[in-house]
Amino acid sequence: MEKILIVDDSVTVRKLLIHTLKPRNYTCVEACDGFDALEKLAFNPDIRLVISDLNMPNMDGIELIGTIRKNPQYRDLPIIMLTTESSPENRKLAFDAGANLYLVKPSPAHIILFKVESLLKADDTSG
Repeated sequence: MEKILIVDDSVTVRKLLIHTLKPRNYTCVEACDGFDALEKLAFNPDIRLVISDLNMPNMDGIELIGTIRKNPQYRDLPIIMLTTESSPENRKLAFDAGANLYLVKPSPAHIILFKVESLLKADDTSG
């Protein structure tokens, strides 16, 4: 089972993502902000993908992605930014920080699943 870290300050969004991913046998680890996510990542070295919101308290998604990318261990960890922010500026910030994909909420479940599966398959071939 692949393990996915879901980072969002909204419990509802985290539960919706789990509801989408669990039937495909993904194990989901939840974090409520960037600091929580870094802690969960440290205790779950087998996490294969991160889905992060942009706007969160304490540490936002851009800072989280930048911090993850500074660690050589996570250089190739696929990261999806899933946010309500659709501006080109935020999209650029996310990609500059190291996001692999940028999706705008609400994204249909089948799109999220397709993107997750595509990134995990790509990660399997690069490793």
